[in-house]
Amino acid sequence: MKLMNEFYLHYLWKMKRLPIHLMRLADGRSLSLLDFGSYNEFENGPDFKNGSILLDELTWFGSIEMHVNASDWYKHKHHTDPNYNNVILHVVYNADSEVLQNGRVIPTLELKNWIDKSHYKQYQFLQKNKSTIACESLFHSIPLEYWENMKNRAIINRLARKAAYIHKSQTDDLKSVFLQFVARAFGSNLNQQPFEQLLNSIDWETLNEFTLDEFVSRINFLAFSDESYLGIQWKTKGFRSVSNVPKRVEQFAVFLFNFEFEVEVFELNPKEIISKFETIFKQNGIYDKLLFINFLVNAVTPFIFKSTLNELKARNDEDLAILLLKNLPTESNVFVKKWKNINVLSKSAFDSQAALEIYQQFCTRRQCLNCSVGIKILNP
Repeated sequence: MKLMNEFYLHYLWKMKRLPIHLMRLADGRSLSLLDFGSYNEFENGPDFKNGSILLDELTWFGSIEMHVNASDWYKHKHHTDPNYNNVILHVVYNADSEVLQNGRVIPTLELKNWIDKSHYKQYQFLQKNKSTIACESLFHSIPLEYWENMKNRAIINRLARKAAYIHKSQTDDLKSVFLQFVARAFGSNLNQQPFEQLLNSIDWETLNEFTLDEFVSRINFLAFSDESYLGIQWKTKGFRSVSNVPKRVEQFAVFLFNFEFEVEVFELNPKEIISKFETIFKQNGIYDKLLFINFLVNAVTPFIFKSTLNELKARNDEDLAILLLKNLPTESNVFVKKWKNINVLSKSAFDSQAALEIYQQFCTRRQCLNCSVGIKILNP
């Protein structure tokens, strides 16, 4: 089979879609697989850990490594890495080479003649499909529960990635953490780093010396003046007129000047949180719907998610961050429209954020083997 890849082999192993009981090792010996092992998706080292096999009447415990070609072991320099010394089984598509590690020959299991060709053809269809959503022609043949499962996974992934961008200060000051989220939210997709740069330039000890107009002027100077030491490089392509950079910077300055951080705000229920911040935005004259929803989605929600304080946890079965997203209106963007084109509708920010994450992190990267919908299509 052409274009075989290692991720597909991982999938077959995880889903146990191989007739192991009928197979023999590349050297002709019989093998009993006792445990497929646990998939090592994120750490360095062999692909599957804590596996076990019965070979020559001895039980072996250790790791299982997979490659398209057995010779990839050497191409990937595993023979120089002690992390691979405990590999008990080498599973390959093509056994083109014997592999030695730490002075011993590693048993090799060749899959080439045991892979379901029709199943692989289905996988190739998803990988080669020119549609940006590879499964669009098959999507509605899959029970809705798989899409709902994928949305829940995607939201957690998205919130975790957003939270990972922000590092707590040395004093673990929650306000500074929150304001970092605020800066990124005001910057939207294009100018997150410039707004963080602007935030970090503020001397908070002298804030009381300024009137609001003076503070806004100071922020504008730092943001746009040729004499500013920051030298911020702003991006303007794609910005809507209601959210152009100068207006956003002014709104950001007004928010920073007037906002009093109160951790109690984040102890409220979702509707109360929305109402509280809406009042703050309107009282300070910086309310516009696009900015406000973006602020709640990209500042308040990930901040709540990141916090480890019990006081900021929802008092029910769902995380408060997720509940807040479900109480916000759906966003309108090109990604939501792509899903709408195949009749997948968003009713809340939870839906639109999940759809965005799935599209960007799974569909465009053709990660069908890690998607609940893709897995169901390939494993009906």
